[in-house]
Amino acid sequence: MEPGETDEAALVRECREELGVRVSVGPRIGADVPLARGKAVLRVFQVTLLEGTEPRALEHAALRWLGPDELDSVPWLPADAPIVAELPALLAERAS
Repeated sequence: MEPGETDEAALVRECREELGVRVSVGPRIGADVPLARGKAVLRVFQVTLLEGTEPRALEHAALRWLGPDELDSVPWLPADAPIVAELPALLAERAS
């Protein structure tokens, strides 16, 4: 986050800079996950892609979409595990 920037504004900016997409920020997913021995925190939000754009790996080696049945195919970092555990229910909710 930049000084004076909200969580939501930082997420919109980061999605634009790192993935080349515009997003609308929705509700939070899960609780805060402490990182870097308490010097940082991971907060995850549900987003909706705007304008039908597809994400591009602008600042990453690669990216890919995962379905609910593919979530276990990635070696998630320990900090990601609590968030990933909530995704199947969220994805099922959005599909209905």
